[in-house]
Amino acid sequence: MGLGTRKLLAFLSCCGLAACTLAYVVSFFGATMNDSSGWIIILCIGVFALGVPVQILEYPGSRALTFYWKGFARGMPSWVAPCARILWLIAIAHFAWFALHSGWGVPAILDGQYVIDARGHILRVLTQAEYLTLQEAWLRGVATVMIACYLCP
Repeated sequence: MGLGTRKLLAFLSCCGLAACTLAYVVSFFGATMNDSSGWIIILCIGVFALGVPVQILEYPGSRALTFYWKGFARGMPSWVAPCARILWLIAIAHFAWFALHSGWGVPAILDGQYVIDARGHILRVLTQAEYLTLQEAWLRGVATVMIACYLCP
């Protein structure tokens, strides 16, 4: 692929990073996963659409298990790989926080009640404030994963 194609992929990746960062920030102002699910789906499709050309451009190196940990940063500034690792650690921390507060379930509305649902079993009944806090945390967790994914391309 030519230089123009690589620049286009970099531009699209930057747009994805910006959109995911915006989703992360607005989650602190009351946006929930329910509000943002359409955008998150589009951003997920974008990650995969950008990931395929990266796999093709970096073949056979992209087949290594460590490619997305450090191999993708070959030929880039030295801060890129550590920055990607930090973003993944932040994403893991967000999901750990969410798991601790939700008890390995997901916030849901069942029969008009706010609950934490784990495969059809109600783990706990929530207040509306607790439900919204968990929905916001879920959006932050997804946004951090997407930010880390958009950094590679």
